[in-house]
Amino acid sequence: MLPASVVAVGLYALAVGALSLRTRGVYFIMVTLAFAQMAYYVVHDTPLGGGTDGIYLAAKPGLGHWLDLDKPLVMYGFTLACLALVFAFLALLLRSPFGRALAGIRVNEQRMRATGFSTYPYKLAAFTLSGAIAGLAGFLFAVKDGFVNPELLAWHESGAVLVMIILGGLGHLRGALIGAFAFALLQEFFQSEAIFGAFAKHWHLGLGLTIIVSVALLPRGLVGMPAQWRERLLGRASRRTLPSAGRP
Repeated sequence: MLPASVVAVGLYALAVGALSLRTRGVYFIMVTLAFAQMAYYVVHDTPLGGGTDGIYLAAKPGLGHWLDLDKPLVMYGFTLACLALVFAFLALLLRSPFGRALAGIRVNEQRMRATGFSTYPYKLAAFTLSGAIAGLAGFLFAVKDGFVNPELLAWHESGAVLVMIILGGLGHLRGALIGAFAFALLQEFFQSEAIFGAFAKHWHLGLGLTIIVSVALLPRGLVGMPAQWRERLLGRASRRTLPSAGRP
């Protein structure tokens, strides 16, 4: 099931990316959102995805006694291992020529084209790879909860991923990881009835306000917070030393 999930979503991402990557800016966002909504209604309104009830797993997958994902501790360890392997793979990929080319495309695509790079295959490969990783995440989510429903294809799930990346810090691999952990912890915090009581039912409000404040105060995300504080402290220290430096 795991390889099938990764390959199936990767192939779907390849087809979607082949069409949507021919657009740019807001048009790219609209096209990808349109594909997402199409997939949502196909799963929601047809027996393919079980309709509004979704699909329930009769038994959680595993490899005999070696890997029984029905046990919470084994499931936690397996998920943590997947996280570590994906992070290590992406870190190595970013240091490769392919990763350097992607970094150059992100900074200035027109300049990369001027140097002789065909940027479209690189972007399509990155789009397909991200889809395959999303397929792995979807597999883990389905195994954890024991079912999937059409709401997982709703647009707010894509929005949550974007919020994680922005909260952690754009352009940093560890920023995406930190942002995902921070977003999940904030959700658990504002949903806690022991802390907020009846207000926990309106946890979206508290979470949204916190994210707005974080983006306003930390434009480079959580990963850039140490550097931002260091610059502020050094700036204050330099302003204090400048008047004394001018004294005889």
